[in-house]
Parts: sequence; C-alpha cells; structure tokens
Amino acid sequence: MGNIKNRTLVISDIHGCYDEFNKLLGMVNYSSSTDRLILLGDYIDRGKDSLKVLEFVRELNNKYGAITLRGNHDQMLLDWLKNPIENLYHYMQNGGMETIKSFIPGAENQVLCWDTYMEWANEIKLGYWEEFDFLSDLDYYYEDDKHIYVHAGINPNLADWKNTNKEDFIWIREPFLNHKHSHSKTVIHGHTPCVYLHKKPDIYFREDKIAIDGACAYGHQLNCLEITEEGYKQYHVSKLK
Repeated sequence: MGNIKNRTLVISDIHGCYDEFNKLLGMVNYSSSTDRLILLGDYIDRGKDSLKVLEFVRELNNKYGAITLRGNHDQMLLDWLKNPIENLYHYMQNGGMETIKSFIPGAENQVLCWDTYMEWANEIKLGYWEEFDFLSDLDYYYEDDKHIYVHAGINPNLADWKNTNKEDFIWIREPFLNHKHSHSKTVIHGHTPCVYLHKKPDIYFREDKIAIDGACAYGHQLNCLEITEEGYKQYHVSKLK
C-alpha cells in the first residue's frame, strides 16, 4: 500500500527559476511517498539558477522517483555541448548564456571568442558529466491511464501518437495546438506559454489538451497542475524579484 500515489503533480518550463520551483513544491506540500511528480522539461536557460535546478531535478529523479522528461532547451544544451561553434548562435539566442554562467562562475567577465566557447563546453562536459548523462537519458513522454505527458505536444495526425518524431515531442506548436487529436487521453504539455494561448499565465484547459507553462522566466509564474480522482486543481508561484 505504501507505493500508492494519491496525487499527480505536473510542472513544466522551470527555466532556471530555482527559488520559485522550491517554493511551489512547498506550497503543494509535495511528498515523494504519496505524490507522483512529473516534470515536463526545460529545466535550464533564461533563469539565473539553471545548474541548481538541474542538480535538484536530477536528485528528485534519482532519489525520489520523479518522472523527468526532455524539453527543447535541455536538448539545445546537449547539442551545443557536442558542437559548440556550429550550435552557438541558436543556443545564445535562446537564453543559453545564463546557463553557461551558472556552470562557470565569472564567465560573463571573460573575453568572448571561438576558443572561449570551446573551453566552456569542454569544462562543462568534464566537470558536470553526471548532469550531461542525466540530460542525455531523459525520456520524451510518459503516459498513465488518462493522460499523455510531453514537453511540447504530439503529432495529431498519427494513428499512434508514439510515432511522433523526437523533434516534434519537444518543439511542435501550431499543428498540435490548433488541431484536435483523436486519442482518448488528454495531453498535458508545456513549451508554449499559456499567456499566448488565453492571454493569462494560468493553466489553460481545453477538451483534449492542457497547457501548463506559466512563463515564469519571462516574469509571469510557475504553475503546478494537481491531478486526483476528484479532478484538477492548479497552483502557482509568481516570479520572485
């Protein structure tokens, strides 16, 4: 009986907002013994504490059984570490420098050149190989009896949604957001901020999908969706100054 989970708690797009994440888990009274925690990816970039979030998420997974999925920002860091020059512009345009600064104190004071980025990538891979391995092993989706959990969405045109390609699982927007899927389970996703979907950062409920990205890194809030036999409940922590 000790393994029965009474609640499922779902959080997405933490983006280095460590204090807000910690506060949100306290607000919902998260207990690993009675709650299933599902994190939908994008642990890093944009926010100031990407490394702290990543280490905490890895601990939640390894020690407490939290389900941790892959987001497009997690993949961008992996891609940049593998090819620091080829993927440099794309990663920097998407908040990657904040993540680098969390791994390498004083990075913002160094002279920027190709060699600098190469050295940073090598330093992160060597010094934080456990975090690198953790990100490399993240799954793209999870499902239970009633829900599909994924970072960005699924291809709604496929008879078997599991055949969605990996890039779509972490990047898809309009084809998924603007079209109903034919599956019996509700898709719970992050990636697209709720403010873009219904002009407020609160969780957005639709017939076949639920969007939970509160855009905390953009100054809004970090959301948590609570799922029980009674239904859904939402919590949030506003961006801390």
